[in-house]
Amino acid sequence: MPVKPIVCLLLCLLLCCPAAALAEEPVIYTEIEPHLVRYSFDLPQYSFVYVKFDTQNDAGSKVLYSGNGHFEGVCEAPGTFEEARLGLNVYTLGNRLLMQTKLTLEADASEQSPAAGLPAVAAANKVTDLALTYSPEGLHYRFSAPGRDSVILRCKSPQEWHRITLYADAGYRYEGVVPLPCTYPDDTVTVSILTPNSAPLYESSVLIPYHAPEAPQTLKSTELMGVVVCIDAGHQRTTQVETVQSGPNFVQTTTTTIGMAKGTETRRMESQVTLEIAMQLRNALLERGASVLMTREIQDTFVGMLDRSAIPNNAKADFVLRLHCNSRRSNPDVQGIEVYCPLSSSYAKQVADTDGYRLLGETLLRAMQKATGMPKGGCTLNDTYVGNNWSKMPSFLVEMGYMTNFEEDLLLSSPEYQQRLAQGMTQGIIEMARLRGLID
Repeated sequence: MPVKPIVCLLLCLLLCCPAAALAEEPVIYTEIEPHLVRYSFDLPQYSFVYVKFDTQNDAGSKVLYSGNGHFEGVCEAPGTFEEARLGLNVYTLGNRLLMQTKLTLEADASEQSPAAGLPAVAAANKVTDLALTYSPEGLHYRFSAPGRDSVILRCKSPQEWHRITLYADAGYRYEGVVPLPCTYPDDTVTVSILTPNSAPLYESSVLIPYHAPEAPQTLKSTELMGVVVCIDAGHQRTTQVETVQSGPNFVQTTTTTIGMAKGTETRRMESQVTLEIAMQLRNALLERGASVLMTREIQDTFVGMLDRSAIPNNAKADFVLRLHCNSRRSNPDVQGIEVYCPLSSSYAKQVADTDGYRLLGETLLRAMQKATGMPKGGCTLNDTYVGNNWSKMPSFLVEMGYMTNFEEDLLLSSPEYQQRLAQGMTQGIIEMARLRGLID
């Protein structure tokens, strides 16, 4: 065939191809700086993605949120001094690879030398004068290692790790900051100090502090004015075994089950996740004029099973929400929001009949599903939960998602998704308050 007809045929094919077929694959844009890489990309069809990176001495993973499909983030690599390869992968929250890139971090030789003229001192077998503190900048360290002109500092949390070569100043002192942007509040960071030959000089752990959001100072509306809501953040860091009467009209007893859900990927404790969401819910309710009381506001406390109903009962609360996270290790694919209402409790029967309670529970569930976009779940009436059985007002145990499910585990620790859960529960309270005749 002559050349000209071939060219014409190719042009026709290109013009006839749909625009989507000609669209370029998504690209990860990067800017490289000493010890870090700034990146951005566009995925308009996603609100949440999961980003992982690694070098020989640094690695981290983080959930990113975007309201418009444009994502930005930073890979912190404090342990990467020499020229090194960095791999950056972007996944769905279901752990399906979407994008990836590899790039080279440049060497920074100026940081790779101990102080000159260090005095000859016998090499210490442990560090001294150690101080470890945490701030938003990261983990601050300060210590001395006489006779050691260099050491290895290793920091590891469930979400990231860094292995950093440190060089002594003129007094064999070491001081600096390790950024930990991927580590969640209330997570434990294991800190190890080693010789260059990996002999241990020190090892301990640091608990990253959790700072609850401040209560709002202004109202967005007054639609919940006069409504009292109790929020019961499920579990606590450590619990105590109790055996209590299961309900006001029950003969059987219930004994505390030790343990709680734990994140499959995040490795976070259910008690911390429920506390974070509880504080977001508190603020969302306060912004709408509700009065709010909490059964707990910290991890290091103990609230017994009967206390969790006595607190709202004594305050004559209008509603109580008991926040939990679910677990199904036998089937990690299970997802969804579950709402549990009391069934046979004499206190519950004074609140509403079975149909009335189911209507309230399903109202709360639908509001949460709408806010989060999670269609799976259901509303169940049963006698299982002591806190529900002993409550003298509408009481709901809310399993907000499954920490044994990879996607929901990541979502439940995302501040943006936590806010969606809080907004859904707030809307549920508004709608239930109307059904109860508490507001117009």
